Amino acid sequence: MNIYIYIEGAGDEDDIELLPRPRQGFRSGIISGKETTTGLRLGFRKFFQELYDIAGEKIKIFTVMCGSRRDAYEDFKTALESQPEAFNVLLIDAESPVDSTVTPWEHLRNRTEDHPWILDAVNFEDEQCHLMVQTMEAWFIADIDALREFYGEGFREDGILQGMAGYHSVETVSKATLKVWLEAATRHTGKGKYHKTKHAPKLLELLDVDTVRQASPYCDRLFTTLTATMATSAS
Repeated sequence: MNIYIYIEGAGDEDDIELLPRPRQGFRSGIISGKETTTGLRLGFRKFFQELYDIAGEKIKIFTVMCGSRRDAYEDFKTALESQPEAFNVLLIDAESPVDSTVTPWEHLRNRTEDHPWILDAVNFEDEQCHLMVQTMEAWFIADIDALREFYGEGFREDGILQGMAGYHSVETVSKATLKVWLEAATRHTGKGKYHKTKHAPKLLELLDVDTVRQASPYCDRLFTTLTATMATSAS
């Protein structure tokens, strides 16, 4: 069995080969494919190392950076048709608070900002839709040690720690607030203030997965789902 994870975010030239087919009729503002900057794929590959270890040689896992959230969704849908024998997964930012009473697909369909392209997301398996809640940066603030290691001297974590005192989970912090916290904490470092394209790939590599999973239930859900899928396939 093959597992394909179609992820919202910038890619590199290696991702082109993994896309199920060329894009049709539209291009997003986020490029998937050859870029002047390093894509996120290698960062996610390192972050998912535990899953690759479980997969071993019998199961192949492919992480595919697709560009915008709409691009990722379109590639996911195409994969359902072109490679139905694989376990195809969509992984995108939630972008807004997630109500625990609705499924990830319902959350996306309820977002007017994602209309009209998401409205046909019906009759898909819940296990195939996963959210970075509310955005990938929530995973970064879950692991202050990784941030400190990457940014080094000048990194000021106090603002993040004080801010988190008002939240019960990293997943309840808004996208805008996460950006403000990260930029303030990194402004005086040698690498400069947080820049997603430049810094996120390496930060993903440094994250301690167990720490992030404990802080982010939706991240834990992704790992749990894929681990269970591989166990079922092997039985």
